[in-house]
Amino acid sequence: MGCGPSKLSMTGLLGRADWAFVLGWLRGPGCFTGRVSSLGLLQDHVEYMGSAARVILVPSIRDAHHDFVFPQPAFSIHPLDLRHQIRSLTNPGMFDANEVKVGCRTVDVIKELSGEMISRNPKDGSSRDRMTAIINHILSQRRNVVVIHLVGFYPLYPPAEGISLDLSLAPEALEVSTIPDVLILPSDLASFVKVLSFGGRNEGEEQVKCIGVNPGRLAKGEGGGHFVELNFHESPDKSSISVIHI
Repeated sequence: MGCGPSKLSMTGLLGRADWAFVLGWLRGPGCFTGRVSSLGLLQDHVEYMGSAARVILVPSIRDAHHDFVFPQPAFSIHPLDLRHQIRSLTNPGMFDANEVKVGCRTVDVIKELSGEMISRNPKDGSSRDRMTAIINHILSQRRNVVVIHLVGFYPLYPPAEGISLDLSLAPEALEVSTIPDVLILPSDLASFVKVLSFGGRNEGEEQVKCIGVNPGRLAKGEGGGHFVELNFHESPDKSSISVIHI
């Protein structure tokens, strides 16, 4: 059996719609063949990893071969022999991995909120972590869908330019029903890992912790990017996380 992660989350974009060669590929007969070939390579890798390996595929609205709408349906793929090992998730979506709840979405809400957010430093002169504040916005507003439709996975209304947000399709898909143990938020901004705490301020209230992760992009232009390796042990405080540059 090969050595490697038991859970692999692959978040889009997997084939950018604005790449010239992708546009040409879509117009030609190789589109379907290319998708089947890519899936075959992924199946080969899962077989090499062994029966315990699981792959989660999450689409992006910038994927040239998928629906341009948010919330976004899962990829329509059905591996014949490895259906239980390769799973396609909605965007946004939640999944469980060995009793660890993981949330993810591929719209760059970190970059969008960073450009829209206005804040000031506390009176004591201390600085506030901007990325931590953004993740707090996402999770603290996870059930607020009143009046202006501020929702957890996309707490920005009206949406940023280029985001085909359609709340008539499945508004509940944007709700974060519970705080996940891990929240994956891929962004063009610099990679980071944050451990956040929620609750516990009032007597008898349980404190919940969440690991917020921006793994960055696996590829940047013609060069390599970053990915994140996570070893989760019982709780965020006992877990180890590494941002790895390619």
